[in-house]
Amino acid sequence: MTSVPPIVRSTVAGGTAYLIAWERSDDGAWGAHIAWVVLEGEAWKVRSAHVAADDLQQVEGQQYQAVPRRSP
Repeated sequence: MTSVPPIVRSTVAGGTAYLIAWERSDDGAWGAHIAWVVLEGEAWKVRSAHVAADDLQQVEGQQYQAVPRRSP
């Protein structure tokens, strides 16, 4: 079975999103690559974004230890 990334709360996503990876920017600040699903008409669409780490809130019961960390 494929592993599913943990979920987080994000203001950019407007609710919950999957935490794909932590990403360090060139200036050393940490952010995250997130993805979420939205319903547009009758079609489900995947959206993704790079957000600042302070945009995210942990969700109780999620396991974040295996989330990849990417640096430039």
